[in-house]
Amino acid sequence: MPEFDLVIRGGTIVDGTGIPRYRGDLAVKNGKVAMISGRISAAGTKEIDASGCIVAPGAIDLHTHYDAQLNWDPYASLSGWFGVTSLTVGQCGFGFAPTRPDDRDLNMRMMNRIEAIPLESMRLGMRWDWETFPEYLDSLDRQGLGVNVGSLIPFSPLRGYVLGMIPARERTSVTPSELNQMKQIVYESMKAGAFGISADKNLEDRPEDGSWLPSHVASKEEFLALAQVLNQFGVGHIGWTIGISDDRADQRAMLAEMVRMSGRPLHVVLGDDEGFEWLKEVRAEGLPVVAQQGSVPTDAEFRLSEYNLFDYMPNWVQPLVGTKEERIAKLSEDGVRIGMKRDVEERPNARTDWTRVTVIEVAHDRNFKYEGLTIAEIAQAEGKHPVDVFLDLALDEDLDTEFSHPAAPQGDEARADRILSPYTHISVSDGGAHTRFLTNSTWPVYFLARWIRDRGLMTLEQAHQKISAYPAWFADFKNRGTLRIGDWADIMVYDLDKLGFLFDKPRVDTDFPGGERRLVQKPTGLRYTLVNGTVTFEENTCTGALPGKLLRSYDMVG
Repeated sequence: MPEFDLVIRGGTIVDGTGIPRYRGDLAVKNGKVAMISGRISAAGTKEIDASGCIVAPGAIDLHTHYDAQLNWDPYASLSGWFGVTSLTVGQCGFGFAPTRPDDRDLNMRMMNRIEAIPLESMRLGMRWDWETFPEYLDSLDRQGLGVNVGSLIPFSPLRGYVLGMIPARERTSVTPSELNQMKQIVYESMKAGAFGISADKNLEDRPEDGSWLPSHVASKEEFLALAQVLNQFGVGHIGWTIGISDDRADQRAMLAEMVRMSGRPLHVVLGDDEGFEWLKEVRAEGLPVVAQQGSVPTDAEFRLSEYNLFDYMPNWVQPLVGTKEERIAKLSEDGVRIGMKRDVEERPNARTDWTRVTVIEVAHDRNFKYEGLTIAEIAQAEGKHPVDVFLDLALDEDLDTEFSHPAAPQGDEARADRILSPYTHISVSDGGAHTRFLTNSTWPVYFLARWIRDRGLMTLEQAHQKISAYPAWFADFKNRGTLRIGDWADIMVYDLDKLGFLFDKPRVDTDFPGGERRLVQKPTGLRYTLVNGTVTFEENTCTGALPGKLLRSYDMVG
């Protein structure tokens, strides 16, 4: 009988700790790394020839929105396709627990608006065999998972559960009794295994009616009180999105206070350069604050019939709320463009840098002449205001024109500097969200191929420490993110020379419940993905195994 469940032979091991790579064999038993040696003589029930390949820890993604998708896709694709073996959900204060039965559809419509998750897929694909947060964790635990999943407690459904979802979007304070109930829910959720709390004050994130999120209007006292609850557990973290906000300095000051009170680390979408200066200050104080930094260029392809990432401009919100027909009617109203044009001037952003907004595909042959041109080029040729060009073309095609623009603008050099910072993590994808517009979940392969192999931004050893050990430390994922004896065998085996993308550009697939479409991409060169010692993907073929675990924070201490 073989001594080991699996032996990976002849690969170059980059173990995630930062030590130099070396060639060797790696054996797995009971889901964990059992032996590493230059040559392992004992056999495995399964053996993998990794000659010419890198054997490294699986990537860890700390910012995803697979809260709904895991119900019908236990591999959390695209992430599970691209070497991610562990991830967190419940980020940005969004999620589906706790949720009262009467609020289920409202919460799904909110996630459809903010995170662009197809509403019909959620209605068809979500089990809804839970109400409370502990019940949600148990539901995920029962279903079977292809990746390891930890969950934060999302603030907006939490506040909505106590106040009611609509009042939670309107009221700017809570009563002592309501605050105690919120604290008790956080306490019970942490006892059940939550990995902390999350919230969002990004102005581009609005619910389905274009109003405010519960986290937008909540008081400072609420957030500080919940941070105090975290202090009792010694595990977990705070997730926060500042993004495009008018009160960034106030948020930063409050967040520093929350970290001091809770004793727990914070990872945050800062939103501007001033935020990174603040980051240096709080790190100098010794606070464990980490900025989230994307490694993939974030260019969105979108139609105005369903897009929401102009919601940071107040006069764009209501015209782009509702069905396609409702949007067409509102965008056609007299005078609506006056405020929209003013917003573009007063709130400059790369998304409305008309030299970078491109017509990708038109719906009617009469407009074919515009394909491939920027809005600025068309405006100059026709002597029109860029907003008029943009909206006239979209309305002429019933909002089905396909555009592209940079959703999160950042030049390569600035991005490289931020990636290199010891105070950033790049384990951020928004996976499960914006599924019709973005494919940022490809980041592990993009990072290793583009930034490491092609540009030599850092050593391969440093790269794997950045995408595995660092996020595992931050998230308290014990015995994950490295390949040492006794660690969980979450592993990616890849040919660095062949690492890349299967398609020249993302393709549309209709594999979501209800045949809803999404953009997909597949990797090349990624030969095996293992979760807890079991192969989940061989090249791009799913094995059907479900070895993932529902991670619980109480297992990470003691």
